[in-house]
Amino acid sequence: MIEPGPGPERKDARLLPENRPADLIVIGCSAGGPMALQEILPHLPRGTLTTVVVAQHMPKRFTALFAERLDRLCSLPVTEPKDGDPVAPGRIYVAAGGRQTTVDRLAPGIVFRVRPRDSSERYAPSADQLMSSVAGLFGPRALAVLMTGMGGDGVEGLRAIKERRGRTIAESEATAAVFGMPRGAIRAGLADRVLPRREIALEMARLCRR
Repeated sequence: MIEPGPGPERKDARLLPENRPADLIVIGCSAGGPMALQEILPHLPRGTLTTVVVAQHMPKRFTALFAERLDRLCSLPVTEPKDGDPVAPGRIYVAAGGRQTTVDRLAPGIVFRVRPRDSSERYAPSADQLMSSVAGLFGPRALAVLMTGMGGDGVEGLRAIKERRGRTIAESEATAAVFGMPRGAIRAGLADRVLPRREIALEMARLCRR
């Protein structure tokens, strides 16, 4: 289980922000996301202590099957988290389709909260809700990545990450199958870096905590 850290003052605080490893990477994507995730997640190094959580817009039941496929492709174990599961280091989690997934502090560590979708909620899982909860707990130790997809989900999530001094990446138009989600973040000035898919994979691998 990941234990809540003391915030920005950690043993690696001497590193420049752009070089400081991330404790948690949160990814938001929609249309075109499954292919993008299959391209970038296998690049994450075996043995990393960084956790990855994905909010991919996908119907109920499909996310569990997708997590199983990713598990066969990746060096890190991939699962769909259930309510109350601990957020463990060195794992990839795919949020359940048709439900809302966030993270919460529960002594002695951090756990997932998974609840039914409210009728008023457009996206489930919502990148905005997941990223906002990550921002509150991980602050500058978080990296948020917004990739291909239609609509505006994830823009406010990136804003929350930036407000807590976390880092943000948006996929460039050159590789995004649908540029809607990353374009919204870029136009709002919320992306620290705008990268094509291959470079996103390399940057994520570089920032993984060994």
